[in-house]
Formats: sequence, structure tokens, C-alpha cells
Amino acid sequence: MEKDREKWNKRYSEEEYPWKTPSKIVQDFYHLARKGKALDIASGLGRNAVFLYDKGFDVDAVDISDVALSQIKKKRPGINTIQADLDFYNIEQNRYDLIVNVNYLNRRLIPQIKEGLKKEGVVIFETFTLKEEKGYMKPENRDYLLRPNELIYLFIDMYVVFYQERDYIKPDGEKVFLSSIVCIKKC
Repeated sequence: MEKDREKWNKRYSEEEYPWKTPSKIVQDFYHLARKGKALDIASGLGRNAVFLYDKGFDVDAVDISDVALSQIKKKRPGINTIQADLDFYNIEQNRYDLIVNVNYLNRRLIPQIKEGLKKEGVVIFETFTLKEEKGYMKPENRDYLLRPNELIYLFIDMYVVFYQERDYIKPDGEKVFLSSIVCIKKC
């Protein structure tokens, strides 16, 4: 945990972080959720957490970086920040009206995301997907990328409102392949 925390703290304190605005998928679909409790997983500097807070949600932002979380607190003191290693963090059952997971993958959390939603709760999930073509992002560890069509199978037991796989150019100019899904927990 300490090594990961130090890596992310360094990035957030020394580098110009390219993602500054809320994710388009969050902006497009947050309204499907009741205004209530929201969780932003791997929140980073809080672009999605701050957006949701400003839209009236009571937000928990969880990240390994205490540097990032302190920046969130400076922007919006009302956001509940949780410093945790997501390899060990557990999502409380039946707690959230909305769970957002953007640009992060920890397959261990998928069942907890589903269980963490209240009935009619919404999950917005978008992250990088492996594409074995020249010019696409090559990860240090392939386990951090979805496989094509994997995301739809991970959430097939929920009511799928939106699903897409597409090419995307990150703010730093790197070409990636993204998978995105929006689901509602119906039971």
C-alpha cells in the first residue's frame, strides 16, 4: 500500500494531472440516480466527486492518495474523503444511490459495487480496455485492463441502460480503448 500511495501522491503533487473536468459519462447519466448517497471509487483529485456534490449528492470519495483527498477537502469540505488501499477496501452493503468508478479496475470490487447499491441504485463504470493494436496504450500490468466485452458480462445481472466500447484520446494525447456501462439495480 505504501508504495502505491507514494506513487500517486507524487503524481498529484508534482505533475500537471490531465483530467480536470467531470467524466462525460458521469455528466450524462448521474441524473438517473436519486439524490442521496454517492461513492466515487479511486476518486483522485475529485473531478467526479466535486461534480456530484455540487449536484446535491452526499459524496464519499475513496482513494489511496492522501494528497489527492486533501485537495478534494480544500475544494468541498462537505465531501467525506476516505483514504484506503482499494485492494483491501470494502463497500458497505445497501448504502449508495450512485456508485461511480472511472479509469480504475479492481475486479474484486465488482460484486461489492452491486451489493453496495440500494434498490434502484445506479452504477456508472468506465475504464480502459485491452486493444492489441499498434498505437494503443500498453499497460505495465494487463490485469488493470478489461478485455473486450468483459464489462457487459460483469454487470449482466443488472438493468443495463447504456453500454459502449470505443476509441478515446486521453487528455495527455495517448490513444486508448474504453468500455463504459450504466446500470440500475432492480432487485
